[in-house]
Amino acid sequence: MLNPGPERHVMSTDLLDEVASVAAQKKAMQEGGCKFLPHGCRLFSIPQGWESNMIRRDKGVSTCETMLELEAAVQDAGVKVLFIPVDALMTDEDIEKICQRNGVTKTLFKEVNEA
Repeated sequence: MLNPGPERHVMSTDLLDEVASVAAQKKAMQEGGCKFLPHGCRLFSIPQGWESNMIRRDKGVSTCETMLELEAAVQDAGVKVLFIPVDALMTDEDIEKICQRNGVTKTLFKEVNEA
């Protein structure tokens, strides 16, 4: 029987994280509220929990805690998916203005408190 080395274990953990992130994004798109923003951007609400944690950890997702970080991520052609944590210093209106100003299509996930 093969004895998997540490490299193989790391790869499988990365793969599991990636699958969990995709599942979390899909769940948020199906169950969370969606706000359509200018230029085809979509803003999905995602409750704090394992789903938001997996999206935040995804290497292909840019986490934005300030409006400057959001502006830079929206302008980056290599970034398609953005995550905005619950304690980010911005409102939905701020996010909408940035999307309006930049004219590119992005998918945004905004973490929210479920009370």
